[in-house]
Amino acid sequence: MFSDWPSELVPQQGWGDEAAISAFKDAVPWSVGRDFVAGTAKHLASSLGLTKPGPPIRSKIIHDKQLQVLMPALGYGLSFPLSEIDILRDCVSVYCEWLSALLPNPKSSVPAPILSDPNHYARIVINHFYYLFVPRGAQGPDVINRQAVLCHRVLRTLQNIAQNSPCLSEDTWQTLLLFLLHINSALLSPPTVKVSDESEGASTSSLSLNLTGDVAEDAGEQLCERVLSVLFETWLLACARCFPPPPLWNALRESCQRWRHRAGLIDQWNRINFALTGKLISFMYGPSFPEIKFSEDDLNIIPSTMSRDCIAQVWYRILHIIGNPVDLSRHTVISKTPAFLKYAISSELVIEPSQHPCLQMLPSIFLSAMKGVSGLVDAFLGVPNISLENLNQKGHHLSSSSSLSLSSEGRGEDSTRLLASGRAKCNSILHLFGPWLFEAALINCNMQASVGSQHKTDASGTAGSGSRRPVSGFGGESSRKSSDSSVPSEPQNDRLANLSPQHFQGGRAEALGALCRIFCSKKTGEEILPVYLARFYLALHQGLRQTDAIVTAHQEQASFTSNKYQGSKIGTCSETAASILVNGVDLFRLDLQGVVSLVPSVLGVLEGVLPEAEVHAPPHLPVPLLRRAATHVLLSILPLPLHFQGLQVKEVGCSSGERVVLSHLRPQLVNLLSNALQVETDPANTQMLLGGLLFCVQDAALCEVMDSISQHNFSADRDHNIMSSGASDTVSSHGDYNSLLDDSCETLPVGDSLGPVGSSGLSSTTSASHDSAHALFVRAIYLVCHRLISSWKSDVNVSLAGLELLSGLARLSIAEQDGLECKRAVKWLCDYIAYQCSRPARLHSKDLHSTIVAAFHCASVWLVAHPYLLHDKECLGTILEVIELGISGSKSQVKSSDAPRLKHEKELKPASMRVRDSAEALLSCVLSQVGTFPSVCGAESLSSLLDELTLLRHCNTCDVSDQLTRDAAVQHFRYFVAQNSIMLALLEQPLGNHQAFVSIPDPQPTVTALIRGPFGRVAWTLQLRHLARHKSSAKLYTVNPGRPLPMNDVGIKHNVNPKYFPDSVERIPLCKADKSIPSLESVMMVDEKSATEHDKLLQILDHQIAFEDNIRRQVEREITDYPDVETECVALPLCHEFQTARLLLSHFGFLSLDSLQESVESAVPSLVALDCSMAGFAKDLELLDTTNNRTIDTGHVFYVRAGQTNPHEILSNVVSSSSVHPHFLEFLGGLGWSVNVHQHPGWTGHVSTAFTVTTLPQDAPFDVNHGGSGFSGRTHVLYWSDALSEMAFVVPSPAPAQPNNQPAAANSVNMGIIIERSDGSGGGSGSEKSDSLHSYEVEVDQGSSISSHTSQMSFGHGNENRNRKFGRQTSALSCGDHKVYIVWLESFEDSYTFPANDLLSETITGRESTSWKDKEACIYIIFIHALTNGLFRIKLQGQNAKLSMAGPLIDGQVVSRRVLGTLVRQTALNMCRRKRLESDSYQPPHVRRKLRIQEMVQKYRYEMTEPEFYSHLFTSPLC
Repeated sequence: MFSDWPSELVPQQGWGDEAAISAFKDAVPWSVGRDFVAGTAKHLASSLGLTKPGPPIRSKIIHDKQLQVLMPALGYGLSFPLSEIDILRDCVSVYCEWLSALLPNPKSSVPAPILSDPNHYARIVINHFYYLFVPRGAQGPDVINRQAVLCHRVLRTLQNIAQNSPCLSEDTWQTLLLFLLHINSALLSPPTVKVSDESEGASTSSLSLNLTGDVAEDAGEQLCERVLSVLFETWLLACARCFPPPPLWNALRESCQRWRHRAGLIDQWNRINFALTGKLISFMYGPSFPEIKFSEDDLNIIPSTMSRDCIAQVWYRILHIIGNPVDLSRHTVISKTPAFLKYAISSELVIEPSQHPCLQMLPSIFLSAMKGVSGLVDAFLGVPNISLENLNQKGHHLSSSSSLSLSSEGRGEDSTRLLASGRAKCNSILHLFGPWLFEAALINCNMQASVGSQHKTDASGTAGSGSRRPVSGFGGESSRKSSDSSVPSEPQNDRLANLSPQHFQGGRAEALGALCRIFCSKKTGEEILPVYLARFYLALHQGLRQTDAIVTAHQEQASFTSNKYQGSKIGTCSETAASILVNGVDLFRLDLQGVVSLVPSVLGVLEGVLPEAEVHAPPHLPVPLLRRAATHVLLSILPLPLHFQGLQVKEVGCSSGERVVLSHLRPQLVNLLSNALQVETDPANTQMLLGGLLFCVQDAALCEVMDSISQHNFSADRDHNIMSSGASDTVSSHGDYNSLLDDSCETLPVGDSLGPVGSSGLSSTTSASHDSAHALFVRAIYLVCHRLISSWKSDVNVSLAGLELLSGLARLSIAEQDGLECKRAVKWLCDYIAYQCSRPARLHSKDLHSTIVAAFHCASVWLVAHPYLLHDKECLGTILEVIELGISGSKSQVKSSDAPRLKHEKELKPASMRVRDSAEALLSCVLSQVGTFPSVCGAESLSSLLDELTLLRHCNTCDVSDQLTRDAAVQHFRYFVAQNSIMLALLEQPLGNHQAFVSIPDPQPTVTALIRGPFGRVAWTLQLRHLARHKSSAKLYTVNPGRPLPMNDVGIKHNVNPKYFPDSVERIPLCKADKSIPSLESVMMVDEKSATEHDKLLQILDHQIAFEDNIRRQVEREITDYPDVETECVALPLCHEFQTARLLLSHFGFLSLDSLQESVESAVPSLVALDCSMAGFAKDLELLDTTNNRTIDTGHVFYVRAGQTNPHEILSNVVSSSSVHPHFLEFLGGLGWSVNVHQHPGWTGHVSTAFTVTTLPQDAPFDVNHGGSGFSGRTHVLYWSDALSEMAFVVPSPAPAQPNNQPAAANSVNMGIIIERSDGSGGGSGSEKSDSLHSYEVEVDQGSSISSHTSQMSFGHGNENRNRKFGRQTSALSCGDHKVYIVWLESFEDSYTFPANDLLSETITGRESTSWKDKEACIYIIFIHALTNGLFRIKLQGQNAKLSMAGPLIDGQVVSRRVLGTLVRQTALNMCRRKRLESDSYQPPHVRRKLRIQEMVQKYRYEMTEPEFYSHLFTSPLC
């Protein structure tokens, strides 16, 4: 930069007014001169007022000639030896006081001539100060400390003058700067005499430098930091006030290059560079760019008056002031100075300058310089919280950005944004620092490595043998000569022989880390020059080669350990390789051209880190962090072999033409993954590996399916929808599932970016049995189940991840599935549940129960996916035992030899109510879903689609109009609740089928039952038949047997009048008591009126007697006349009216007295009648029907074009297919199948359209050219379900324009509009939807207390209710407050600016709690970025809860196109499941339905006694 300018740094002998002082010194003898100087200095110092109290005395020096005599004497005094410390102190005091003439308020002791011309005399004083700093040779530490005290005082004085003097001239500034340069040269140019016993290089290099020996103290080492800081700070002041000329800059550059063996120079260089870079960045990138953190001492190091142009000039010049920092790794270059040559000549031992002991500090100095350059790189990249203190504290090659991105805590809310959005381009940073970093990264690298040595350790350690051409000064002739000429008996020479290129691997690793961070900061679409990419790949290839001495040492230690402990292996990783892994985790996630060529080299390093239980990592780098970085890299390269199956890769640095077929590396990758999973102990790393394992199995399975289909000669011209095959986990009743299967059977078009997937490309990969999908399936099951039981059971997050992986494996469709392996998987799951339940009570916690609940769910998934498992008696017994354990808390038969305990003998004491609920759910799944899912209603609904309205419309005896309401329909049914959990709606009228009265004259007793229970709604029609249907269809009654024959011999009939009293009763005499009642005759004789009434009574009796005699005679006549020819034996008429509800309840045993009475266990009888005529019954019944029996979740899909942050623009992207990525619609098809929200009986992502089937009068046509807006929820959504879960995927889009006379809420299903218009001001259907939503939320609040009360009353055994928190019903909906976003990004950088909170209004589903807007929403985001190579990069955001890291997708993972939809859907489902497990108030679907039924019992129960209940059964409902 200044090579054309001469340096103003004159030789030291000509500096410091040497002529005047020499003349004075030569004029008088030493003793006379000493006495004269001592007296003069003492006299002048006494007048300063420093040694005695009182004000300073005004100076009596009034003429310049007086100063011409005194100042040479004082300058001569400053050159005295340190034994004359008093004279030196007096001289320093006088000169420091005189320099106050340059300050605004000079001291009174300053002579008048100096006050008149302060700059002239100040230059003389500054020149004389030079002698004070000149080293006096070998001295003791006390003497050097005295000299240091005086030097510090001088430096403080000069620094104060430079900062506060208003009258410094240009000459004085240059003199001051030259003085600082000369004193630094005098102190720092000579080699360091004293080296610390504990070398700093030992802490920064893997090979320690053992330095011993007692040598003299070095004054330069003690004053190094101070003189350098004053030099640079004063230089910066001069740049702001009097910019130094080029000769001074050249002098500074030459001087600094002579001081590079001093560690303090690099420290001050880093300090000044950071300060200038902070100022430069602040005005280049604005205040929003991350600032560099400074200590309090460095805040004002840059003058505030320095202009921006000046800062830029000074920053660039200071940056290059030490020359090439890589020269610090070449001791032969650093020692090429006159001071080192002088030391070599004057030394007793004739050695070369490069053999000085102080050069052994170069490894730590080189590392410090590379840290400084690396810190500057981070500053330009916008890494937050960059500071010099952090740079010095952290371990080398571990930057703050890499530590944040790899930390397990760094995933909450995306931790912090690691890189600034307005950062410089990679090319710009490489223009500045690239030459240094590339050169440092290639230190001691053999650029002509032989083939096959890429992954093997070079035990020789050096690169200077044979014909190899080294890139470092260590390979030169001088270094080899010096090494050969070393004398073993000399301790210094022995120490020098230990200084090898391997000691500089720390600085090299730092350079490689900085390069990795630069290239990993590449933005989407950013171009990097090919020359930089080539040099970068070459540097990485050399850095990944395990040739460091650390590897050799570790191998020796590993071999010793393996000999001592057979079977144990220790992995190794060099410093450079570790730095590349930690800082280059994103290398394979970016669109870097040709990065695939590094896969063989990276794979060799991964094999030394992941598969081994113990890894020797470099110092200051935690092993879990290194393994996490290696896991990230492994997950990035997992999809490459199947994606680029036929691609041949030529490894970087390979001189031969041999190439590696990328698909041949897949077995190695799979083995590496499984081996790493066996030895990994860190929970975060284990979950990442589990996600990669599931991806491998699914990717292989789908790839084999596509390959087998292509072998059947399917047409290759059809449009292929590879990602939609992932949605085919479940069957749809509308035929969408079949269409997805058909689409997935197509082949890729020729030239597709995904790469060849035909049989030719896959045959070589999947032909081996160990690499097939079936083999991976079996290995994954065995590995995960074994580790789950052996070592993962105590970690909740790892256990959940393992169970999620097993659930994903259960849903895979593999042609060669082994039933035995599936049986083993279920058996292992049951053993896991049994073990967790049997743990001691003190270990039972919420997390433990969460794992048990997840295990029950996983077992349900396996049984539904593999129903044939229940055909195995052993498997069925195992499942039922675990269910019994979950429900009751113990098994009836622990061992096969034990006698089983009956149900009434066991205490009902489950592990927790959550465990009991999950066991009940598994039991229901076994009884009703396994082998029958999907039902005739399709996968969209597990319940019957029939309700009261539908049944009445098919009823024969009821005249039902089209305007029948639900309130009127329920009046035709009888409602009972059995066991306080099952609601029976009984219709006693025949339906319009073959049982109708008009078609068959003798109908059977028929009842239609709608059974609503915790697990859904079913409809049954029951008939009372005495014979089977096929037997009773021919003759429904007995044929007339004909007229019977008469029989006259009926026998003799004797008419005998019975006697009521014995005959002797009339002979008993009467007593007075018998005569106490008067006779009738006596009464009639006394009263005439009584006689008249008696006569009338006699007439009536006579008439009645005559009537009865007549009737008796008729009866006797009829009897006596039998048989009669006119009387026939006719069959009784058939009964057409049955009380079928009573018959049904009676036959099922519900009408016993015990069933109608309250028990000790429950306050509610076993059978309760409900009053359906009460207000609100129909609404609560509808609310019960809309309470789903499966978990329901919603994912909202957004498409973000490059640079978009406005919510309306983001929503508008999906209107047209031309504005989205070609694979976006394909990805949507992989999430689920399309359903019409008005004809769909399941979850639609919105409560206003869910669980109901309606017909719109005016249905808008479906736009087939949409870009995703067709699934906005207005007419269609994407839907997926299995036997346990439902999930709807909604693609929000702008609301369509409405006519002026039509309210916007009438046809809109956007929930944000409906909620705001809940007052009914809108028209038509929108108003009805808002009312229904409002009532839905209100009823949830009203029934909360009842549900809590009845639930606790329903269970009376044990202490099971102690931990049960039923809570409010709104808490059951609180899990709907979290949102799952699936965001497709065209530019990956938009993930940091995505307006998630602004889009919340577009994601309302109606399941949110009433206060969800008042609190911070929990948003989980899955970002998807399509790479140019056809793969997809995943970014997860928002997983900051305790149960975080829901899989199978991992943050930063790269996946293939064929499994993208499946993995995204599974991750979204698992996120929601984890959220439910974490919630304290969450209640499973069947529990919520059960509580709904119990609430209705409390509200609508008939309060009747047993007789009243029986009487009620004989009354008929309204018909």
